[in-house]
Amino acid sequence: MDDLVQLKVLPTVGPVAEAVFAVDLLRRGGGGIAFSRWREAVSLRMRRMPPAPTVPRQAGPPAAREGNGGAWLFDLLTQEAAQREAAEGPPDPVVRRMLDLGVSPYWGKARAYLQMDREARCRMMASGGIETMFSNLHTWVGWRPPVLTIASGRGEEIHLNGRGLNVVPSLFVDRPRIFTGRRDEQRTPVLVYPTFLDTAGANSLWDAAGTDARALAALVGRTRARVLEALAETCNTSELGRRLGISPAAASQHATVLRSAGLVTSRRRYNTMVHSLTPLGSALVTVGSPVPKPLQDQALTLSAAQ
Repeated sequence: MDDLVQLKVLPTVGPVAEAVFAVDLLRRGGGGIAFSRWREAVSLRMRRMPPAPTVPRQAGPPAAREGNGGAWLFDLLTQEAAQREAAEGPPDPVVRRMLDLGVSPYWGKARAYLQMDREARCRMMASGGIETMFSNLHTWVGWRPPVLTIASGRGEEIHLNGRGLNVVPSLFVDRPRIFTGRRDEQRTPVLVYPTFLDTAGANSLWDAAGTDARALAALVGRTRARVLEALAETCNTSELGRRLGISPAAASQHATVLRSAGLVTSRRRYNTMVHSLTPLGSALVTVGSPVPKPLQDQALTLSAAQ
């Protein structure tokens, strides 16, 4: 019961961890037809860039190691939090390359898509309980209280022992995965599941730099539209400048203007200023974002049942 009380549905594992999943997805040619345009676009960008270290075909994603509970995910999340302060990129060159070429160009819409997935799961729990949420998570996930089963083929038993569970959608993971961390650590286990992406939704995501982005640029200006898109993931002023390829001073100036317009909020953390989108700013960035169709259907089912 204590573990159920502590269950949380988080919006995203973050762009760095998504980049790790994306490396593996591209290496295996995974994702099916929904990711065909993404695979083509990323492969083309990579061919146009200088060579980078490759991942052996028999290896897993960078930093991934078997036998340690998927501790690499926790390591990356910790690194990502530190990088927001230090304004440095991911240390792994393969992950950094994928982040720049395969994740960041789509992250504004992708983050909005994952946020909508998360909100739909929360509504499922509120209306139908945890069983409803888990039963709609993925065909490989089953819930028979008090046991959650994942058809991973590993035959491993994980006892939460009061640690709770974090459930997180991912765009680039293609099967449910459970991460527990190292045995000597008492981490809250993380269940990462693939959000459903049909062809129409995928095309909308891969067109993230298309019509909607141009409309936003016409409204607030090209650079400030890029600032809003970059702030889909909270960051400090130096990191914002790095994402946009401009100086921290210029990034601060744009953030100030957008803050005055009610699109951005800023708060001081130690000796840095951290910027986030306000609900209005987020609405501008995510307008036109696709809504996962199965979640729409589930929401209608729940509404009819009430």
